[in-house]
Amino acid sequence: MKKTLLLLALTIISLSCSSDDGNSEDIPQFAMTAKINGNTFQANNPFGDNSFSSTNIYSTYPIEDFVLLQARQGGVLGNPEINLWLKRDQIAIGTYNFSTDDSNLTSHVIDLIDLATDDSESTIGGTITITEVNQSTKIVRGTFEFTASFNIGATPPVADYTVTNGTFRYRYENVN
Repeated sequence: MKKTLLLLALTIISLSCSSDDGNSEDIPQFAMTAKINGNTFQANNPFGDNSFSSTNIYSTYPIEDFVLLQARQGGVLGNPEINLWLKRDQIAIGTYNFSTDDSNLTSHVIDLIDLATDDSESTIGGTITITEVNQSTKIVRGTFEFTASFNIGATPPVADYTVTNGTFRYRYENVN
């Protein structure tokens, strides 16, 4: 009887423990969340996964210099989409301004794509705060906020989109 109870207790204990490759942090349901003009944005990468970043295919932001954290609400054909490019040499805890000049990429870059319109948005400004970087699991976590405009040439720029309360959590590199 004691052996049966001991075996039952060990089984219950082993089932209640979980492993995340040595990473015990809580994985959120969505890789990225935000409020876009007050509307809830909850998204994962375009493949519906909330654990890894997308492959950077944009030549403006070369893969050797940037990591793409892409979130598309609704999957492969979903809308809207937020693309956050982290400059590799600035994946460190801190607060950063976004680069808004594609010809002078000095920092992280963010872009909002809303396919409900035919217009292209341009980031006016904003910040990203990286709150956690795990070098062994290659997990990055943080917050962001920014404004974007349809009228790219307006002086002063007019914010058509205000993105607040942004959060992200991604694996930014494959870990072997």
